Formats: sequence, structure tokens, C-alpha cells
Amino acid sequence: MTQDRPSLQLNRLIIRTHGNGTAFDEVFHSGVNIIRGNNSSGKSTISNFIFYVLGGDYRNWTTEALKCKEVIAEVFINNALITIKREVTETGLKPMSFYWGNYDKSKNDSLNWETYPYRKTENQISFSNVMFNALSFPEVKSQSNSNITIHQILRLLYLDQDTPTQSLFRFERFDLPLTREAISEILLGVYDDELYNSRLDLKESIKNHDEKKKEYESLNIVFSQTGNETNVTGVLTEIEKQKETLIKIDSNISELREKTKIRTTKKTALNSEKVQEILIKHKNEIRDLKSQINEFYIEIADSRQFITTLEKRIFELKSSLLTKKVLGELPLTHCPQCLSKLDLIDLENSCHLCKQPLEEEAEKANAKRLLQEMQIQVKESKALLDSKSKKLAFLIGELPITQEKARSVQKQLDSSIENPQSTRDENIDSLLVEKGGVEKNIEFLAYQLKSVELLELLKKELGLLFAKISKLKIEIKDKETLQKRNNQQAIKKISDYTLTILKADLDRQEEFNRGNKIEIDFLRDSYSLDGGNNFSASSKIYFKNSILFSIFFASLELDFFRYPRFILCDNMEDKGMEKIRTQNFQNIITKMSNASETKHQIIFTTSMISEELNTSDYCVGKEYNMGHKTLEL
Repeated sequence: MTQDRPSLQLNRLIIRTHGNGTAFDEVFHSGVNIIRGNNSSGKSTISNFIFYVLGGDYRNWTTEALKCKEVIAEVFINNALITIKREVTETGLKPMSFYWGNYDKSKNDSLNWETYPYRKTENQISFSNVMFNALSFPEVKSQSNSNITIHQILRLLYLDQDTPTQSLFRFERFDLPLTREAISEILLGVYDDELYNSRLDLKESIKNHDEKKKEYESLNIVFSQTGNETNVTGVLTEIEKQKETLIKIDSNISELREKTKIRTTKKTALNSEKVQEILIKHKNEIRDLKSQINEFYIEIADSRQFITTLEKRIFELKSSLLTKKVLGELPLTHCPQCLSKLDLIDLENSCHLCKQPLEEEAEKANAKRLLQEMQIQVKESKALLDSKSKKLAFLIGELPITQEKARSVQKQLDSSIENPQSTRDENIDSLLVEKGGVEKNIEFLAYQLKSVELLELLKKELGLLFAKISKLKIEIKDKETLQKRNNQQAIKKISDYTLTILKADLDRQEEFNRGNKIEIDFLRDSYSLDGGNNFSASSKIYFKNSILFSIFFASLELDFFRYPRFILCDNMEDKGMEKIRTQNFQNIITKMSNASETKHQIIFTTSMISEELNTSDYCVGKEYNMGHKTLEL
């Protein structure tokens, strides 16, 4: 099913003090948002707060920032309106709280806030899981087996001042190359969660196939060396032969006892009672096993039906969202009952038919919340179903063994009742010994039957696994071909945009004007122009920002990108960028933004705003200075 392209937009940012005062409260909009002001007026602090409330790890707070208690963001995530809250502390790694609606409603609805921890626990998902679900991101692990979090995603969305110019990713002390590669593959849309899961499935299937093959070969060798049957029919035939032998022995014993003078003893009754106790025990075990098997059959059927129902509801919920998106722009011009023409009202976000206001964002937020809850339920239910299925298989295997034990004891009881314990001659004793051996053979064959059934089950599973492995290899090859094509298309589009921005620079770096080839290596966190990057510090920051903004603009054009059409920049005039050059870069970015028809958001800070951008259409808040800083404390 086609999903919405991931999108993230900051709608409102509120920062509250420990005394419950408001230190900052501003509304943001689509397109370009500029936070302007003199140096040291707190612009970077606001950028860090935005990064932090969206899930970034940040601890290096200024003295003024630590006077604040919490930061709250009202955001659109995939067009669903959600309010996020996070406590400000020096230690970091704090949880995040979510309200599925706007900020004004959240203030008077403390019961419907949901708090999620930094790390996933056995009983609760992390806030990264919540953000990924809301963005329709797959849950991803890099090849280093470390979870990719929302913080890692934000490292390629936030251009800060502390990161060295040679690095595209926001600086992190313990930075794994494979993690960087996974981040880039996710955001560029190259990462295919189905391909990743198929690879994991293939790896696990090959492992299972090898283990089952070894187990099958070992069992087969044992059976072959012992001369025992290796199929169920053969073992069942042997059991029937042993039972016929047992009947003949019982018949011979009865005949001998009829010819023999019988002298009963006091032990006769005692032996019968002992055998009967054992029989009762086995019958209770059989009854319990059958009861448990029936219960597990019912529970498994219920679980499967429950999972099927949930998956159907998830599909229907996704379908309803998609249908509403497709049909949302079709106005209703005639009454569906009487077909009379409607008087169309010119009220935004109101129904033409009933005239009631529409709360589309609230509906989408609620749908996202329900979707997330159902997906968690499906995951937990499948794990429980797997556990129940394994237990059922074990109980089914134990039942025939216990039944055979009970039958053997029953015959002993019947024999002791019909033929009381007596003084036996040598023939009877010999037959009884033989009978015991046959009974042991039957018991052994019952165990062997279970092993042979396992052997045949392994053979069947090996066939299924071989077919599955072959199918997975074909699917993986097809997906890898598509992945390679998307990667080439993504890099080319990023390179084209980067060259456009470089050539639009002022005449400061000759290589920018005649550059032809952009090389980007996310694994090594490096980039170059025609094989080189030996530029001045200001040109390096211009080059770096050109690439990062090019990734952003490529995401507006290519549908397969997962980059959420949001970028936050706090380093535009870093490393000695002169005023006229940074203003030129601001104008380039703004023109490219205005030319795009895809909804997006750019937030950047500057102390040298371009005159043509210094308007209410672009700027957020007032122009800050040392007397009027961003945080009103």
C-alpha cells in the first residue's frame, strides 16, 4: 500500500521555566523560518531546544537554558498534529511525553499524555519507536546491531556550530561508520525494511536449514546403524507385531496356569492395588494432557483470529487515511439524499454539507495513536502465539508415550486380576520374562515413533526451508537491483543540487565555478569536489551546507526519500563567512524553497539576515539582542 511520504514540521515551540513562567513561545510556519538576532542573544539555544524536543541527545546547556524546566513542541508529523514535551536536565537521556492533539487542548487534559522512556524496555517501547511509527519509518538496526534512534536521524537534519566542517553528520564522540551508513540509507530512501527483513530471514533460514540438516543426518545415521525403521509406517507396523506377540504370550501363560494348581498369596491383592495406582496416575496424566492440548488449540485459534482481526483493522485504518487523502480535495456540490445543489460556504476547514468544523489534524493524530497501539498488540500477540505453538507441539508428542504406558499397565492389572499371584513353574516364569521384554520393546518403539515423527517432520521442514531460501534469494536480488537504482538516482540528484548551489556562490572559490563531480561517502563521513576538499574554512562550510541542503531539496523531489522535509541550520555564518556571502546563501535557499510545490520547513538562525528576507513572511519572533534575548527569564 502507498504510504504518505514522511514529513515533520514544527508548528509552535514553548519553553517554560521552573517557576512555570513562559521563557519562549513562538509559532512557526511552512517554508523558510528565520530566527534573527545579534551574536550571544540565544539563537543557538533555541536551535538546541528544537533538536532536543524532537528526540536529540543534548546536555551541554547554557546557564540560561538550565533555568528552564521543560520544552514543548506542537508538531505536524505526517500531517497529524501532536504535542511533545521533554524535561530539561544536565544529565540528558530524559523520556518524552506525547499528546495526540494540539498544545492548547493538552494544557487541560493531563490524563491523555503518554510518556515513553529513552530506551526500549521489555514492557514499553521507546520514544524513538513512537517517532518512527508516527513518521512511518521502519524500526531499524544497523549492521553493528545498534538501534537507529530518532537522535541518529536528526544528526543529518541539524546543522550545528560544534561539528567540524569536514563532517556531514552532527558530531558524536562514539560514532560508528555502519551507523552513519544506515542513517543515510534510511533518509535517502535506499534502505528497504523489507529487504533488510528478507536478509535477516534468509540468514535465519539458512541457519535453521543447516541445524535441521545436521540433526536429520545424525538421527538418520543412528537409525541406520541400529537397523531401526526410519519411517512412521514401519514403526507402527513393528508396534503391531510386538502387540500380537504380547497377546500370544498372555494366551500361553493363561493356558499354563489353567493346567497348574494355583496357590494364592497375601501379596496378590497388594500387587493389584499397586498396579492400579500406577494406572490411575497414567490416566490422570492422559486426561490432563488432552485437556491442555484442547485448551492450547482453542487459545491458538483465538490468538490467530485476534491477530488477523488486528491486522485487518491496521490495513483498514491505513486504507481510510489514504482514501481520505485521495478524495479529500473533491468538494461535495450536491446533497446525496435529494440531489439538490448545495450552498457552498467559504469557511476554511468546515463541512459543506453539515457546516460543522473539521478537525482533520486531530483525526490523523488519533489515527496514528490507534495504529501504533494496534501494531504493538500484533507484535506481542505473535510472540505469545509462537510460545503457545511450541508448547502444544511438546504436549502432542508426550501424549502417545503416556498412552502406551497406560495400556501396558492396564494389561498388567488385567492379568493380575484374572490370574492371581501364584507359585509359577519355569515355563510361566520364562514367559513372564519374555512378556516384560516385549512390553519394554513396545515402550521403546513408542519413543522411537516420536523420534521417527521428528525425523519426518525435519525432512518436511528441510524441504520447506529450501523452497523458502530459494524464494528469498530471488526477492533479495530484485530488491537489491531497485535499491542500487534508487541510490544512484538519489546521489545524482543531490550532486546536481549541490553543483547548482556552488555555482551560485559569490566569486570566492574558483573550484566551485568549474566543478563537475560531487563525491559523498556517508560511511566515512566525507565529501569532495572533483576529488578535492582543500578549500578555505569559509568555503568548506559553504560546501558542507550546500550538500546538506541539497539532500533536503532532493527529498522534496524524489518520492522514495524518507528525509522528513525538515532541516534545522545554526551554522550558516560559521568559520568566518562574510556577511554578503551568507546573505547570498540565504537568498539562494529561500528561492529554491519558494520554487518547490512540496510542503516543507526550513529553520535557520542568523545574525546577518538578508534585507529582502527581513519580513514577517519569513522571520519568527522579534530581532533579538543583548537587551532582549530569546529566553525571557
